[in-house]
Amino acid sequence: MNCWKTVNFTKQYGSQRLFIMSSLTTLLTFIFIYVPAQYLFEATTFYDNYFLLFVVSLWLMYPIHKFFHYLPIAHHSRKVKKSVTFKYGIFPIIQIRVHEPMSKWLFMFALFTPFLVINSILLWACFIFPHYVHYFTILLAFHVGLCLPDLIWAKNVLSAPNRSYIEESEDGIEILLHNN
Repeated sequence: MNCWKTVNFTKQYGSQRLFIMSSLTTLLTFIFIYVPAQYLFEATTFYDNYFLLFVVSLWLMYPIHKFFHYLPIAHHSRKVKKSVTFKYGIFPIIQIRVHEPMSKWLFMFALFTPFLVINSILLWACFIFPHYVHYFTILLAFHVGLCLPDLIWAKNVLSAPNRSYIEESEDGIEILLHNN
């Protein structure tokens, strides 16, 4: 296989820049979703019951997000390296890396699965529980902010040829083409 392109996310974006961009995306998403959601879901009053459940949901959002990244590639379990560490003793840092190249479309499917599944569930929950739409819009905005790095990865991978393969490295990805 030949390397078509190498994308070094650490150099190109940096963790601090990605954090700031994700935070701004979270804030803007909440601003643009909350006001229309108030009118669309027409709850006369909002309840603040289950606040502890809301806080736990915020804490669990990242592990659930990572779980949905893992589901499409779970059948390649021998090729996938998983590790969990804790920052400050309570914040999980989950890394999922594939040792061997995977097809572009499987990689894209793994990138978009959490975005589509979790955001759909949160929007559906707004319809089912309109009195808690404020909680769900905060969770939705937070999740869209979590998805921003995935969307940046997807932007880089989409420009690759259709029959390419993606291999992850410590700092980013390599887009590989099969020798003919």
